[in-house]
Amino acid sequence: MLTFQQLDKRIKGLIEDLDGDLWRTILAELNPPDEFPKAQSVHDLCFRDAKALAGYVPDLRAIMKAASPKSLSPQELEALKSLKGLFNFSARLPVMLLTLQDYKDHQNLIDVYNGYRQTLKEIDDYLLLTQ
Repeated sequence: MLTFQQLDKRIKGLIEDLDGDLWRTILAELNPPDEFPKAQSVHDLCFRDAKALAGYVPDLRAIMKAASPKSLSPQELEALKSLKGLFNFSARLPVMLLTLQDYKDHQNLIDVYNGYRQTLKEIDDYLLLTQ
């Protein structure tokens, strides 16, 4: 069974080089206000990144189910708070995309956003039980 610390380490490893060459290409093509990468590429990248992190939600839920909130070590509590920060920050990707006219009705994107919203509520509820 994973711990919050192990999951935090895995996710931080994932985000160290998300999309590797594609991200570097997008950055190389961006020279505002004169040059911009293809908007669709940036939007797809954001959607994939949000989905990649969301893929760790089942592990997070399994840890929360198995670990009593009152028995968390200080290190485990800090790791959980770090995970909450990563999920909270990443939730901004689908929110940003949903504000674009072309994506406001995109059901997969809406589902990803709703998943983040639910996950953040579950983390907050769990953190309340640690006090």
